[in-house]
Amino acid sequence: MADKRPPKVLSNDGQDKANISYPDSFQTRQLFINSSISMSWQMAIAVMVPIVGGYYLDQHFKLANWFIFGWFVIAVALVVLIVRRTIKQLPEFTKGKNK
Repeated sequence: MADKRPPKVLSNDGQDKANISYPDSFQTRQLFINSSISMSWQMAIAVMVPIVGGYYLDQHFKLANWFIFGWFVIAVALVVLIVRRTIKQLPEFTKGKNK
């Protein structure tokens, strides 16, 4: 007689997906909201402070927006770092829930 059970579906690390517990939807939504709020204020500060500082430096030294442009490039780099750090922190929440 043939085995009629469905084949086991394994995750990328070889674990049986049926035995992995995922966070419930409330925890997932809460994590998303908390991460979004945290990331948004960090990004606002990382963009506004360099641009406003660059504006005042341009006014002080009477340059044609060179400081604004330079600090804007730094602000973009800071935003990329903030997004990468936030993405790295997300799996830490789910690691404890998979056990």
